[in-house]
Amino acid sequence: MFIRKRLTYANVVATLALLFAMSGGALAASKYLITSTKQISPKVIKKLKGNAGPAGATGATGKEGPAGKEGKEGAAGSAVAYAYVEGSKTPVALGASKNVSAVSAISGSPGAYCMTVTVPFQNVTGVTDLFDGGGNGVTVSADTLVVPLEIAAKACPAGTSIILETGDEKEGRAANFWVSFD
Repeated sequence: MFIRKRLTYANVVATLALLFAMSGGALAASKYLITSTKQISPKVIKKLKGNAGPAGATGATGKEGPAGKEGKEGAAGSAVAYAYVEGSKTPVALGASKNVSAVSAISGSPGAYCMTVTVPFQNVTGVTDLFDGGGNGVTVSADTLVVPLEIAAKACPAGTSIILETGDEKEGRAANFWVSFD
């Protein structure tokens, strides 16, 4: 077979036609990209989806099994006292509690509470209620050393055992919280 080594009009035109055909297809593909079903005729979409088949049969519901055995009573917890404090209420309210007889807000100090615990304790753990004043960065802190000062200043009633505060690192914030003593 014989291949010419020189350029002819036919070779140039054929090469240019090939280049235009290839670039035109790429141009059309980038210019006419379908990005939404709104660009497609509803008739075409309906044909693509097809019709739904018949629903299958549903099975019968089985009998409920027998009730399980009642579990053993759990070990007694170490908390000697606990309480749920509704600190976002006015006046502050004491929810479910054991060996906590009173709670009150310290006037002029948002998130500061006086609490009376009726049994001796060593440790305090508190957690704010996420849905009622608590949240990211809101904590509960406790202090027993300032209790005599707060009682003397009449900020807390006589018999107060502990001062609890809720808030973040910048300021006190009234919040509901759980507190336990062991």
